[in-house]
Amino acid sequence: MPRPLRITTPNIPFHILNRGNNRQTIFRDNDDFIYFINLLKRFKKELSFKLYHFCLMSNHTHFIMEPTIEGSLSKIMLKLTLAHTRYFNRKYRGVGHVWQGRYKSSLIDKDNYFIWCGLYNELNPVRAGMVEHPKDWRWSSFNFYGSQQADPLIDNLIDEDPYYIELSSDSETRKQIYLNNINQVIEEEHLNYIRNQLDSGVFGKPDFINEMKEKFKIDSFHRRPKKNQS
Repeated sequence: MPRPLRITTPNIPFHILNRGNNRQTIFRDNDDFIYFINLLKRFKKELSFKLYHFCLMSNHTHFIMEPTIEGSLSKIMLKLTLAHTRYFNRKYRGVGHVWQGRYKSSLIDKDNYFIWCGLYNELNPVRAGMVEHPKDWRWSSFNFYGSQQADPLIDNLIDEDPYYIELSSDSETRKQIYLNNINQVIEEEHLNYIRNQLDSGVFGKPDFINEMKEKFKIDSFHRRPKKNQS
């Protein structure tokens, strides 16, 4: 099976999924989550990417991230995983790979698709039966958008979702609208739709999907482009 295509153009948001090697647990305690969040802050300053949504699960991570430097997405993920691997193997006296070899990336339309994908990420702990409500999972961006209580651990990490800003001119109303959308996203039909779109490599309006395919000259975002036959 061909490897997923790596699109490196800046200023396009991506959904990034990365798993522990053989789906092993990569965050074993609270200190592990905190260390990784501090890594995100460190490399965000260094590589100037935007982080709109994230969710750290025990054996995988979700990001909605927008690189701002040409070709930097693979560098961001490499630095994150290498720094975390050194920490993890030192702490748990391990050797070798901690993360799987390849992360999975999907392009996202900057529209309401953007915010649906964010909620999809943040509902992971609920779907996994780890908490009853996403506000109870500290290791995601949900409380930045949907909680009345600020968390200093993530408040200076998140770039506000551009569609979220358009929900209302009033901050409290925005939070309430975000909370109200949970029930719709958690429905199995909606979850499957988002999951299938992300699996296809692009999530958005038909015009956006067609534009991206034309721009990058490919038929499928999870296949390498065909060689020029001329």
